[in-house]
Amino acid sequence: MDIPQNILNKFMVREDYLKWVNDQTVIFVYLDLTNIFHWQNTLRWKFRIEDMIEQLFTFPNIKEIKVYYGKNERDLKNSEAFHNRIKKTGAILRTKSMKFIPKTIQEGMFFQRKTLILFDGGVKDKIRELINELQKSGITIEEPKCNFDVEMTMDMLDDVEKMTAVLLFSGDSDMCAPLERLKVKEKRIGVVGVRGKVAGELHQIKDKYIDFGKFYTGKREYIKSENPAFGGTA
Repeated sequence: MDIPQNILNKFMVREDYLKWVNDQTVIFVYLDLTNIFHWQNTLRWKFRIEDMIEQLFTFPNIKEIKVYYGKNERDLKNSEAFHNRIKKTGAILRTKSMKFIPKTIQEGMFFQRKTLILFDGGVKDKIRELINELQKSGITIEEPKCNFDVEMTMDMLDDVEKMTAVLLFSGDSDMCAPLERLKVKEKRIGVVGVRGKVAGELHQIKDKYIDFGKFYTGKREYIKSENPAFGGTA
């Protein structure tokens, strides 16, 4: 059976991406995994970290891959199992314990200020009623936090003499400063991301931007609501 071209296209890497990667002498890769997982809602499909790393290691000039992801002490068994999956790929895992930050239930959790001013008084009253009911419920909301910007920066600076290029999987503007330092050292900068999730500062400093959705060739698990098999749209 012939596979439709539009399906094949989803698993083909753009030629200019391949050329840029292959033209570099020694690449070190840095994966900010929490940042990457947020890309799934934009892509409308999920990916396997093992497939991503396996694909990267097919390039002989990619010499080292570092993955940054937190340890959930509240679900240690599953957290360590996921970490072991990463380690088995041959990538280097950097981890530390996640923190859980209590969040106060208030309007800002649901709406930005510029959105709130669009509502009339009746709608605002109903929003306040909802907030009051949620506050009375005693529900505790905690936001997991485990930022690796410092660790990634330190690793990049430690690795600078070992590489000729860096491939960063992150859209965080905080990574601009270490990339600028690498640029001064005449290192080539590749940034991998998805539409709307990469800071403008990174676009300004990069030598090559790679759209993750047109680079990743591994297994894709389509989000149910978007899967044509479940009545969604591709």
